Amino acid sequence: SAPSSEPSLLPSAFPSSTCEVKIDFVEDMVNGIEVNMGDMEGKVDSIEGKIGDMEEKMTGKMNDLEAMLNELLAFVMSTPAPTVSMPVPTVSTPVPSPTPTDPPFICADRTGQWRIGTKTKAWCRNAGRASDTLNFCDLWDLWDDCPKTCGKCS
Repeated sequence: SAPSSEPSLLPSAFPSSTCEVKIDFVEDMVNGIEVNMGDMEGKVDSIEGKIGDMEEKMTGKMNDLEAMLNELLAFVMSTPAPTVSMPVPTVSTPVPSPTPTDPPFICADRTGQWRIGTKTKAWCRNAGRASDTLNFCDLWDLWDDCPKTCGKCS
């Protein structure tokens, strides 16, 4: 057969020294990658071993903690609660008898606004409008200022 005028794509078309250099370079790269992969596999194995050791230690610590909590719970449950016996005091409200120095009691609410704590209001009017007047009177101690509204007198 007659030689073709088109160049051949076979390796013989390249100078053999260039092709050998490229093959050697690729083989060196592959070998380097294989070595690095081996190193990485060893490191992964080492890390997995360390994680396994840590899991064992944590499991042991959790078991120790659970045992301590169970002991504490058993102690608390076995200790009787203290009992306190206190007499209930009887409260008697003395009713002062009028003396000549006491002014006569007038059943009239205070008018206008005045200050209690940090609030200034028309307290008797507010007590009369409250949904629970008696509790409002107790809460703000309005019995003497608003005797009519609070029901201290008729």
